[in-house]
Amino acid sequence: MRGRIAGALLALCLCAAGVPARATITAALSDSRIVAGTTVQLTLTYDGLTTSDPDLRPLRRDFDILGRSSSTSVQLGTGGSSETSQVVLTLAPKRAGALTVPPLSWDGERSPPLALQVTPATGSASAAHGPATQAPVFIVSRVTPAQPYVQSQVRLTVQIYTAEPLYHGSLDFSGNGAVLVKQLGADQYGNALRAGRTYQVITRRFVLFPLRSGRIQLPGPLLDADVAATQRNPAWSGNPFSGFFGGMLQTLHPIETRGDPIVLTVRPRPASAVGPDWLPASHLTLSAQWTPQSLRAQAGDPLTVTVDLQATGLTGAQLPDLSRRLAPPAGLRAYPDQAKLTDTEQGRSIVGSRDQTIAFIARRPGRYVLPAVTVRWWDTRANRPELATLPSQTLLILPAPATAPPATTSTAATAGATAHTAPPPASASRRAPSRRVPQHTLWPWLSAALGALWLATVGAWLWSRRRRHRPRTAAPAQRAAPPDAKAEQSAFREACARNDARAARRHLLHWLAAAWGVPATSLGPLAAVNHDPRLEAQLRELEQACYGGGDWQGAPLAEALRELPPRSGAAGKPDQTIPPLYP
Repeated sequence: MRGRIAGALLALCLCAAGVPARATITAALSDSRIVAGTTVQLTLTYDGLTTSDPDLRPLRRDFDILGRSSSTSVQLGTGGSSETSQVVLTLAPKRAGALTVPPLSWDGERSPPLALQVTPATGSASAAHGPATQAPVFIVSRVTPAQPYVQSQVRLTVQIYTAEPLYHGSLDFSGNGAVLVKQLGADQYGNALRAGRTYQVITRRFVLFPLRSGRIQLPGPLLDADVAATQRNPAWSGNPFSGFFGGMLQTLHPIETRGDPIVLTVRPRPASAVGPDWLPASHLTLSAQWTPQSLRAQAGDPLTVTVDLQATGLTGAQLPDLSRRLAPPAGLRAYPDQAKLTDTEQGRSIVGSRDQTIAFIARRPGRYVLPAVTVRWWDTRANRPELATLPSQTLLILPAPATAPPATTSTAATAGATAHTAPPPASASRRAPSRRVPQHTLWPWLSAALGALWLATVGAWLWSRRRRHRPRTAAPAQRAAPPDAKAEQSAFREACARNDARAARRHLLHWLAAAWGVPATSLGPLAAVNHDPRLEAQLRELEQACYGGGDWQGAPLAEALRELPPRSGAAGKPDQTIPPLYP
């Protein structure tokens, strides 16, 4: 009887040994109480053999999964081997309050629920000083002013408080399309003590320009970074020597922290802000620089003015185009250059500037009055309209100097005048009969003889050279081919591209001769039939570069002279208000 009972017990034990033990799953949180905006780590451990992953879908109701890592360890012992799988999740709570990490299924097993208390943490400056803010990383934002005018500057200061080293950090604040966002300067670093804890403070400044009036709520700045975390290495679990031989494992896990929303109450443009412009700024200046400063020029020469408009609290793109308001009177034409827009940092504000150069050219002499130019703007400090003015200016256009006579005629006329007006010396008057030169003096004969000898020498040299190089069968003489208009036009443009003034003038004359069918020796006829004072000024610059030297830029002339004007009777009668160009 006893033998039967012992055999049954032995068989039962053998059967029990053949059935594997039931696997278990455990769950643990790195903290049971955190501050909103920080993260917590959830560690799931599966004690047993598994080839599947846990079902994490229930977590997404109250948490964002920012990071995940997994590991598997195998332990060998006298009783056999055991396997353990572990998954570590970095969770960011979606809201504050009492949250529950729900049970999670893993290979038929379920983890126990876990409680997590998430305390709110505001981004205000007062909360940062209070004892309730215990988060290792949080963001503080300040806005000035909170009730700006539409399109005016708003200063936003964002400070990141961190008690842990941050790795691969990035701060995102885009404005959500409701405002224009510009970062101001580089980040600044410092330290602060909050609630008995030392924080590193990273300060970043922005300027915002609201694009519409009314209430605007923007998502708070978002910080993405990695922080170091120390956890027990699962491979050393259960080892009594893990504390001495590296049982702890340090890794990086991501965090995601968002500051409080940015709320603006944007005021519309006031009714007292009249005029075509709406320029809300704390300071605005308007100035002009004339060249030449005397405001005098000859007909056909440019008078230039550089207008500089600067505003503190606005970008250069917000400033108006003043060249449209410098309306010249009849007879005076304006040629504005492209405006230069710049944005610079000055203190905690942005300063926008718009610089533009305008050339005025008159073809007729006279006095031309440019009216005053006014810019209306809104002083955001005094909260009142202001006015900036460029006073009116009078430009004096003088007649162009007449063309200088040929040097030989001038010399002869001067010599003749001297002969008739200069009084003879007294000694010469007493000895006038002896100094009188006869008509048939020796010098004319000597000059003629020398000239004849020189001509004979040249003729003999040419005759001998012709005999030495004369071919046996003389070919009929060929006339030079006339210039090709298209080829000369292309050569002219290439010379302008090289900034070669002499080549550009030479090919331009050939182009004129080919296009008009008459010889061209100067650019005067082209200036006569042309009615564009800007082109006339550029032709003058070409002539001055050819005969006076200096640097020359050919691009403006090539752009202005794409095609030649048709030849007319005025080609031989230049405008008397502008002297002919250099021959």
